[in-house]
Amino acid sequence: MRFLLKGSWIATLALTLTFLASSNSLLAEEKSPDDWVYDFELYAWLPTVKPTLPNGETLNWSLKDLLDNLDFLTMFNGGARKDKWSVGADFLYMNLGDTRTISGSIVNHPVDVEAVLDLRALTFTTFAGYQIAESARNRTDIIGGVRYFYLRVPIKAALNDNMTRELTPKVITWDGIIGLRGKTLINDQWYFDYYGDVGTGQSSLTYQAKVGFGYNFNKWTGTFGYRHMRWNYKSQELLDDLTITGPYIGAKFTW
Repeated sequence: MRFLLKGSWIATLALTLTFLASSNSLLAEEKSPDDWVYDFELYAWLPTVKPTLPNGETLNWSLKDLLDNLDFLTMFNGGARKDKWSVGADFLYMNLGDTRTISGSIVNHPVDVEAVLDLRALTFTTFAGYQIAESARNRTDIIGGVRYFYLRVPIKAALNDNMTRELTPKVITWDGIIGLRGKTLINDQWYFDYYGDVGTGQSSLTYQAKVGFGYNFNKWTGTFGYRHMRWNYKSQELLDDLTITGPYIGAKFTW
């Protein structure tokens, strides 16, 4: 089943890229500053996932763990710009299945419990921006928006042959964010871009940083870079903090 899900995701991605590439030439007409310009990016982010439990233990899913235990993954972002104003959104959903040994205590005695985890995480960020600096090759926007995060970890733990326990802890947070994003043209085909935000709300602190490069082909743009996201929590039974960090590669279409 896991192989089929991966295969169907890759096939869907390939078909979508083919459709966008074939139709992009019809949309890539010259536009005036008074027109809206839209972009859509499909990307694959291959990070290390590090949740820290309230007891201080960190569960580290490496890139190899992610690929071995991935059940489903979808990632995309999009935006629009008109003159100095812009809007954007980013969406990520992942489902990881794994078996882990988790430390705990029973009647004040430490024990190691083998647990079957089915981690499901959803996060999306939406923002509006205003251009605050511009030159022949550079553009910088200040942004403000919100980030939503949902994490559900169904756990089935076997204490012994006669006793099992099933839990479904959740974390749901909404946070306001502010930040900067920008783009620098290197030449006619290459550019460098960056994004950073920080915020708080139902979490004590959340922040994100992303740096990358783009190469403009005839009908689309290849993108790659590095992205880091982190949440720190005030009082959650499931998590003290969560870090997701690693490289990404994608394809962007503009019309």
